[in-house]
Amino acid sequence: MINQALKSLGLNDNEIIIFSELVSIWSSVASSLAARTKINKSTVRYVCQGLEKKGLIFSIKKDDTFVYTAESPRRLNILLEKDKMILKEKEKNIKESIEYFDRLKNEKTILPKVSFFQWNEWLKKLYEQILECGQQIDSFEDNWEMFKAIPDFVDYFIGERKKRKIYNRVICPSNNPINKESKEELRSVKMIDEKLFPFTWDIKICSNTVSIMSFKENNSVAISITDKEIANNFRSLFEYMWKNLK
Repeated sequence: MINQALKSLGLNDNEIIIFSELVSIWSSVASSLAARTKINKSTVRYVCQGLEKKGLIFSIKKDDTFVYTAESPRRLNILLEKDKMILKEKEKNIKESIEYFDRLKNEKTILPKVSFFQWNEWLKKLYEQILECGQQIDSFEDNWEMFKAIPDFVDYFIGERKKRKIYNRVICPSNNPINKESKEELRSVKMIDEKLFPFTWDIKICSNTVSIMSFKENNSVAISITDKEIANNFRSLFEYMWKNLK
């Protein structure tokens, strides 16, 4: 346990052995340390030089022989402080590197954020995310397959949308039995002949996100794309149709 703690501070096996020995006897020459630790004398000298550089021991030359003495073990804190300084310097370098590459980054190369959803429970999470946007929803809708797939969730979604005062504009096939113009439900609807508009998927445009959903044949799937340019293109298509439908 203690060896692992000392290794985490950057000490190697020989440094741990010799420092521990010096702490226990306080002071010694290289030949004596070599005999006590079974480490080669020249290696002992080399290790002691390293420990001295780390501030854990000091040496005094006496009669052409170096005497090595252990500092207080509390000086191990010095190694911890050095690690903190190194970590702080690394954090600074990483921050500067990120800022540098952010400046180089071409916004046009940023990829859209795409999420895939499957099964009804997952799609409920997607509808929750749409509500969280808190902005107007523009929808291309099918024959309201959502109502068939998750009827218990429809009233909740509409209720939450009303509570958050989120307006919904809808373009849907004329045979859609559910979507109706409703001031109470904050919904405007324009319909198009189902033969000209045989939609089988829902598309919801909200803020910078486009959500494309299908509830067909118990195989519910959806793709959510968050990208300002993509959302604006879908919104332009919606606006064109909205203005040209009676």
